[in-house]
Amino acid sequence: MGARSTIACLAADAARWGTTRLLHRGGGNAPGAVALRVDPGIIGSLGGRLERSVMVTGTNGKTTTTGLLADALAADGTRVACNRAGNNMESGIAAALVETRATRPQAGCFECDELYTVRVMPALRPRALVLLNLFRDQLDRYGEIDHTQDVIAEALRRSGKTALVYNADDPLCASIAARVDNPGLPFGIDEPTGLEADRISDSRFCARCNAPLDYEYVHYGQLGAYRCPECGWRRPELAFAAVNVTLTCGGFEFDVEDRRGSEVVRHHVRTRYSGLYMVYNVMAALAGCLVTGGDAARFQEVLDAYEPASGRGKTFSLDGGYQAVSMLAKNPTGFNRMIAQVRAEQGRYLALFLNDNDADGHDVSWIWDIDLERLRDLPDLRCVFVGGTRREDMAVRVKYAELPGAIELIDGVEDALALVEAGEKLHVVANYTAFPPVVAELERLERDWRAPVSATSSGVSHPERPGTSGPATTLDRPLRIVHLYPDALNLYGDGGNIASLSKRCEWRGIPCRVDQVLMGQELDLADADVVLLGGGADRDQLAVANELRGQTDKLTAYVADGGVLLAICGGYQLLGHYYMMGDQRVEGLHVLDLETTAGDTRLIGNVAVDSPVCDAPIVGFENHAGRTHLASGEKPLGRALVHGSGNNGEDGGEGVLHAGVIGTYLHGPILPKNPGVTDWLIAAALRRRGLDVELAPLGDELETLAHDVALKIAEKDRR
Repeated sequence: MGARSTIACLAADAARWGTTRLLHRGGGNAPGAVALRVDPGIIGSLGGRLERSVMVTGTNGKTTTTGLLADALAADGTRVACNRAGNNMESGIAAALVETRATRPQAGCFECDELYTVRVMPALRPRALVLLNLFRDQLDRYGEIDHTQDVIAEALRRSGKTALVYNADDPLCASIAARVDNPGLPFGIDEPTGLEADRISDSRFCARCNAPLDYEYVHYGQLGAYRCPECGWRRPELAFAAVNVTLTCGGFEFDVEDRRGSEVVRHHVRTRYSGLYMVYNVMAALAGCLVTGGDAARFQEVLDAYEPASGRGKTFSLDGGYQAVSMLAKNPTGFNRMIAQVRAEQGRYLALFLNDNDADGHDVSWIWDIDLERLRDLPDLRCVFVGGTRREDMAVRVKYAELPGAIELIDGVEDALALVEAGEKLHVVANYTAFPPVVAELERLERDWRAPVSATSSGVSHPERPGTSGPATTLDRPLRIVHLYPDALNLYGDGGNIASLSKRCEWRGIPCRVDQVLMGQELDLADADVVLLGGGADRDQLAVANELRGQTDKLTAYVADGGVLLAICGGYQLLGHYYMMGDQRVEGLHVLDLETTAGDTRLIGNVAVDSPVCDAPIVGFENHAGRTHLASGEKPLGRALVHGSGNNGEDGGEGVLHAGVIGTYLHGPILPKNPGVTDWLIAAALRRRGLDVELAPLGDELETLAHDVALKIAEKDRR
């Protein structure tokens, strides 16, 4: 090392000593941040001393895969540098290199945040990058998935000899491999499993021609065997393939076929962890081990001994026969995997912790893409506890899922255990910053907690479950709610808006039905009463624009006839004359007199709006680069109370209110915690049907709590 690198390492050592000895905290990122400040090239200096290295990135599973891969590389006695604690930004990787330099590591295995790959890979130049998956996650930080793909592709271009070991079952990963010249080694599950397919997907369109993809089978999310019927792009041939996947009482058994050579080499794997996501994690670790020169013969031994880091998936045994299992989930796909596990174990008590700190993302719209409804068939589900900084939002989500059992707001795990029956298991699912406190509390309770003498859940206090309020409304046919293109425009939890509309009708005895219009289907608005047009990623929104352009007259006629329409974000932009997608001008539908230009920055944050639509301010979250300007004949939905937010950040207006049309940038989603807006849409639809009725009041305690929390956040931002 040069003198500068040596000084950087000494400064990092001092920072670690200060944080651990004086502040009594873990070293974390601080030593690496200090080292980088002294020597910005420290990763290259220390990484260049390694004989080989590998990086792991992706949305879900990074920490587990990295730890398992590091253990596999170390199984033959190789000294491995690794950021096992999950400090995966540039400073965390630098800290791991500095801390382990004294042992003279021979290999490196590093977890890396997706957006930091472009900063770390060109310096480290690893032998391989293992790309696990790409799912919607922290949209206010990462932006759309397209941006994450661009960053990873650029990182690979700057480290051209790095092999890309990627999940070919994910078209978002495969499309990155198709864009770069790096050696590609695809892995995937090469057969249908029929175990966990769900309704959530983050990629439905071809990376080459933007046509909708066809799937032979789906494992979960967008992972599966796909092809484009238009241009023929398809899942690549697999270099590493999982076959004979069998669910056992303790986890999974499967074979991983190494198909790189003229002869297939088969590795049999047994894992005690449930969930197909663990099949992918284990397979990725084995593939990374093989590519990076590890000893695959010891892999099963390593897998048997491996324990997930930081209490992930750990079962805590407590006094009185109680058990609690800690489960980390930070996005819809991760939560759905945990929900599948709760369902498989016939869980009776569930605790959900939701935070909205910087590391979590401040936008909580994504909880409406969690498939909680899959728990409806658990007959013995007694209670769902909700905690965290945004527990009220999660409580509303649980309410609209209509699960059996009670809903209880709690401050911590101990509050839940006090209401759990003796000897029962509590499944605790927490997002990113909520998880460490949950684990710390469970560790304390495992040592110190004493079970109540007579534990019972009969004392759980919760809002009364909704029932029919007021006399049933007589209609010649149900209200028809039409959800346009949920298979493409699904970025901001619009399922919550549909749930709010349909449930608030149902709870009042107003007959209604929800129809989905999917890509490629004929648009029929002849008897539509409420239409929802949501927001999507750029590629998906462009596909919808092309789809609707030939049917614009139907939407125009519907609006002209007083039709009720809610358009969110991209759907709102699409109703105007045009919007900008980067430098590309995309022709709009010309339904409303507005246009959207491109801004230099994104408008991101919590917003509150004074609007004539309802008495309480409308609250929500915005995240858009477009700047929408209304013509003089259009009026905004309301006045934004947060400076620099709304349509364009300048004129103070937010959204548009045009007869029965509400267009808005607010998600969250907007309707569940703004029941007044939902009721305005329902009442407008009934008036159009000739029924000028006063809607019966509903018990909106949870909705009001969630609304008030969001309003306080917006008011704080306003100050």
